[in-house]
Amino acid sequence: MTPPSPNLQPAILELSPRACSALLAAIVLVAVVLRVAGAWVLQHPLDSDPLAYFTMAQGLAERGELADMYGQKAFYSAGYPLLLAPFFKALGSSVGVAIAVNLLLCAVSIGLIYRLTIALSGHRGAGLIAAAVYALWFPGLWNATMLAKENLSTPLLLGIALCAVGIARGERPAGTALVAGLLWGAALVTGGSALLLCFGVAAALLMLWRARGSFAPAFSAGLCFIVGGAVMLAPWLYATNQMVGRPVLTTNAAFNLYLGNNPAATGRFVSIADTPLAKDWDATRLRLGEAGNADRLQAAALDWIDANPGRAAELAALKLVYFWQPNLPDANDFAASKAIASIRLFEVAQYGLILLIGLLAFRSRRIASDGKWIFAAMIAGFWLIHAAAYIIIRYRDPAIPLLIVMAAVPVAAWIERLPARRAVRDAA
Repeated sequence: MTPPSPNLQPAILELSPRACSALLAAIVLVAVVLRVAGAWVLQHPLDSDPLAYFTMAQGLAERGELADMYGQKAFYSAGYPLLLAPFFKALGSSVGVAIAVNLLLCAVSIGLIYRLTIALSGHRGAGLIAAAVYALWFPGLWNATMLAKENLSTPLLLGIALCAVGIARGERPAGTALVAGLLWGAALVTGGSALLLCFGVAAALLMLWRARGSFAPAFSAGLCFIVGGAVMLAPWLYATNQMVGRPVLTTNAAFNLYLGNNPAATGRFVSIADTPLAKDWDATRLRLGEAGNADRLQAAALDWIDANPGRAAELAALKLVYFWQPNLPDANDFAASKAIASIRLFEVAQYGLILLIGLLAFRSRRIASDGKWIFAAMIAGFWLIHAAAYIIIRYRDPAIPLLIVMAAVPVAAWIERLPARRAVRDAA
């Protein structure tokens, strides 16, 4: 078991567990109020991905049929609409119900962030700071006001991270690995970009092997992780085999691969209408079916990569850069109003601080080393897989809470040193 880092002994972290629970509840309440207000003000229209998720959940709840607005069965990732469906069944199909589910997921994410920060630092005050930062984090606020799979991807990623820390420390590693596998399987059904999050669990298993001095505990825990993933994935793979003719996580993966690797690719999203396959797109898609069209797209992408390895490598590098690029306001934001421009600039500053402090925190001695390795492996895996397709800014959102957790620990230490510094200045 890897011990947590040395205690900071700060005043804010001497709060009783009861007081911390009350403060955490207050943070959750603030987060919920802000997101409800955001949903009321923004009133996002149902289109594109949100419309697809709504249609899938509504169809499953009301007719027992999972299909998007185009009739596709497995194009959009199913995890988020599968979660929404029972709520739609019980409460009715509406955007309001979906937003309420998002609020529940937000509360779960805040709780996991709090627990993760304590696991890495041993201090409740740092956990409260991390929870508060997430409550005020603009992308989290934005995602909660619409039907977006990132609302579910975030707590699943955090849950995997918490399980990985438990595995590394020998806390019932087999059972914890089984839970991690279940969460990983659910994350894959929610979005294929979760595939390499298993890097964090692999790092945890290596640390368990080293700590125990025996391969057997790590091997058995690894098997439990695989079993957990298989238990979660098997029903969905069986369902897609029935719906599209073969077991697939999603037929969207090939589509995304092609959009990121074709003569018109830029590293960011481009419309299929701007690619060489635009001609007779709808007719060909209907003729080939989901699986057949996915095969065509994948073959076209791989052929282009094979014929243009230099450009493909250049695009992959660009995507890795774009993944971390700030979401800078554009001319439309400044033209809309000073308030909108100010909010967008604040978002950029917020992101910059989280990224800078979070990355620097990997050098901090106040954070347990096992957590650093696990977080680094998960962030790296989540980052690298996005080099395959294309980048939209929100794709990084599920991973940013890990940096929030990292950043909160040195910030808490800095806050706690302020009274001592003031005392020294006063004494002088």
